[in-house]
Amino acid sequence: MFKVEFLAFKLINKGRTQRIYDFKVEHLFGDASDRQYFRVSFGDETAVMMKVDNVKSGEFGRGDSLANFITLTKMFQDNGLDTPKILAVIEEQKALLLEDLGDSSMFAMIKSYPTKKLHYVKSAVEFLVKMQQAMDKRTVFNSPADKRLFSKSLFMEEFYHFYEYMIQKRVYNRSFKGLWKKLEKEFKEISDELVRLPYVLSHRDFQSKNIMIRDNRQYLIDFQDALMAPAVYDLAALLRDSYIILEEREIDMLLDYFWSINSVVRELLIDYESFKRAFHLQALQRKMKDAGRFIYLNQVKGKEQFLPYVVPTLGHIKKTLIRLEKEKMADKLAMFIYELKLGGRK
Repeated sequence: MFKVEFLAFKLINKGRTQRIYDFKVEHLFGDASDRQYFRVSFGDETAVMMKVDNVKSGEFGRGDSLANFITLTKMFQDNGLDTPKILAVIEEQKALLLEDLGDSSMFAMIKSYPTKKLHYVKSAVEFLVKMQQAMDKRTVFNSPADKRLFSKSLFMEEFYHFYEYMIQKRVYNRSFKGLWKKLEKEFKEISDELVRLPYVLSHRDFQSKNIMIRDNRQYLIDFQDALMAPAVYDLAALLRDSYIILEEREIDMLLDYFWSINSVVRELLIDYESFKRAFHLQALQRKMKDAGRFIYLNQVKGKEQFLPYVVPTLGHIKKTLIRLEKEKMADKLAMFIYELKLGGRK
């Protein structure tokens, strides 16, 4: 167990000739990550301390969180994207001090101003287009994100995570023997189609809690797991956000808008119908992974705060199954996940 105050003291005084002794440390809400965050106040200044837990890298294709965060911060900033500035680093303690962007995430702003939901999501779509265009214009491609990609095995690992925690470890009164083999074939077909899509550098968790807003500017956070993924991956994470639910007509409108302003994706995916199918396939895979993850975080990590988002996530899955006309898959899953039962079915 690390001593929070000692670590904060070292970070805020790193590089200073006049030492600061009067400061306050406040624990900030940690999310689903392997990182802890603290707000450090000293005089009229505040900063955010990030401490990476001692966990092994490799789960779901992830790398070294601290090293990747530092490298990707520079890469994003060099390409004109706003991220929190790094103020100090102590690598041996796996800790760094960040510019404090406040508490106004896109999620928080929509909760405070629900009538502006579409405005904020549309702005995030524009931010995503800006990111994809900036990544496309790069001349250097040696970041950690350029060296990792969503492989078929990684997609399948996430599909199994959904099966394991949404069915195997959640259903107790019905036999699921042989179910994985039936689902595996369909999941492999989806994964095969996804890995054939054009790839771009992707944030990997481009959703409302990872976009901060300060002085009408948007900032990326939590991008240490960035990798090469299908060009629609981040869009699927944003428009099928488990925390902010859009109506289907709003999703269709934003898909149209994204396509119209994104020359990179238009060049990669060629026609609009292919783009829409790619989006819905990716949304299905992503939301299945999220649903399983929320149950995992509760059962394994003891984090109950994600349970309210299981049902909205399953709602995304159900709507996407309908969009893709995957009736047989829906029938198989609905036997074990009642939230996926289609209307009119017994």
